[in-house]
Amino acid sequence: MKSPFSVVLSIILLISLSLFVQETQAIPSFARKYKTSCSTCHYAFPKLNGFGKAFKNNGYRYPADQDLEMTKEEPVSLGADAYKKVWPNAIWPSDIPGTAPIAINAIGRFHYDNSVNNSKSGYFEIPSVFDLFYGGTLGDKISYFGEVELTRTADVEYQFSVNYDFNPGFHLKLGSVGLEDATPDHLTLTAEDYNVGSLQNQSGTWQLTDGAGGGMELWGAGNGPGGKGGFTYKVGIGNGHSDDNNFDLNRKKDYYGRVTYKIGGLGEIGGTTGQASNQSEFYIDNSLRFGAFVYEGTANPDSTRDKFSVIGGDIDWWYKRFNMTAVVLQMKSKYLGTNRNSLAWFVEGNYVIYPWLIGRARYEYTDPDTNDNSNQVENNILPGIVVMLRANIRLSMEYLKPLDKSRKADDRFTIQFNLAF
Repeated sequence: MKSPFSVVLSIILLISLSLFVQETQAIPSFARKYKTSCSTCHYAFPKLNGFGKAFKNNGYRYPADQDLEMTKEEPVSLGADAYKKVWPNAIWPSDIPGTAPIAINAIGRFHYDNSVNNSKSGYFEIPSVFDLFYGGTLGDKISYFGEVELTRTADVEYQFSVNYDFNPGFHLKLGSVGLEDATPDHLTLTAEDYNVGSLQNQSGTWQLTDGAGGGMELWGAGNGPGGKGGFTYKVGIGNGHSDDNNFDLNRKKDYYGRVTYKIGGLGEIGGTTGQASNQSEFYIDNSLRFGAFVYEGTANPDSTRDKFSVIGGDIDWWYKRFNMTAVVLQMKSKYLGTNRNSLAWFVEGNYVIYPWLIGRARYEYTDPDTNDNSNQVENNILPGIVVMLRANIRLSMEYLKPLDKSRKADDRFTIQFNLAF
C-alpha cells in the first residue's frame, strides 16, 4: 500500500504534466513588453505588489513618464508624431504593440472531498478554466484590457474595457465595469472564491463579481504627502442584470462607487524608478489602506423587480513579510414584498517565508439573511501554502474546513497548479 506522501507526490507530478490555468489578471504580455520578471508587479501572481498597483493606476504604464524608457519591445508606429502639429488636417498618430499583446492562463486542480457518492474520494479537475487575456496600450492616452474564458462545461464568458487616460488622476473607462477590486477574486492566491463576492441578492440573480455589465466609469489615483500612499476612486454606471441574450433586462441602470486611502508605502501612482526584477524584497510595501464601496441595482428575475443595494469596506495592511486583508459587505434586497438583509466578511493573512514560499489562512463568515434566525450561517477556515515554482508557475495547497456543525463533513483538500505565459 502506498504511503500518503507518495500518493500526494504522484498527484502533484500528474498535475504538473497537464495544461491548466486560472482566472487572473496576471498578464505575461506586459513582462514581454518590458523584458522584466512577473515579480516586478506581482507579490505572487496574480496578487499585485505596490508597484503593480501603481503601474495599473497609470493606465498600464510605468510611473513618472518612464514608459518609453522602460519599454524594450518596439511598437509599430501608426503615423508620424509630426501629424499632431497639423491636426485636424491629419489623423492623430498612435502605435500598436510590436507583438500580439496576448497572454494565456490555465488551471488544473485535484480535490479530495465527499462530493462523489457522499464518500471521501479524490478527483481531477483538469482543465477547469482556460483563459485568453489581452491588455496593453495604444499610444500615450489609450489602454485596454480583455478576457475570453472557456470553462470545462463549454461555457464562454468574455469581458473587455478600454480607457482614455487623461492622466493618473482621471481615466474614462468604457466596457465591462464594476467593483471587481472590492471583491478581489481575480487577485486571490486561493482556489476558493471569496465569500463576499458570491453573496447573492434575494432572487439569486446577481452577485458582486457579476459586475455592472456594460457601462461607463470614471476613475483615478494620486499620491499622498511625500509621494507615499495616496488615494484611489471610481464612480460608474452600468446596465446591471443581463443574460445570454440581453445586455440589459430592465430600463433601470446600476450605480456604484469606491474610494480608498493608503497611508505609507509606495505612492498609488508611483513616482520612483520602480522595482527591478532582481530585487529580492518585491513583496514589501509597509502601508495601511482603507476602502469603502457602494452599489445600487435592480434585477428582473420575473415580472417582479428585485431592488438591492450593497455597502461595504475593506482594509489592506502590509508590514514587512506579512499582509492582512479584510472585507465586510452588507446587502439589502427587496423582492416580492419582503426585505432581506445579508452579511458576509472575511479576514485573510499571508506571510512570506521565502520569496517563493508563502503561508496563508482565511476565516470567512456568511449570513444570507440576518433577519431569519433559522437561516443557515456558514463560516469556514481555509489554511494553505503557496509555492512559486517559477515567477509564472504556481503550486498551491489549501484545506477548506467548515466550522458549523451541519457542514462539518463538507471539508475539502485542493491542490492547484497554475501556469501563465
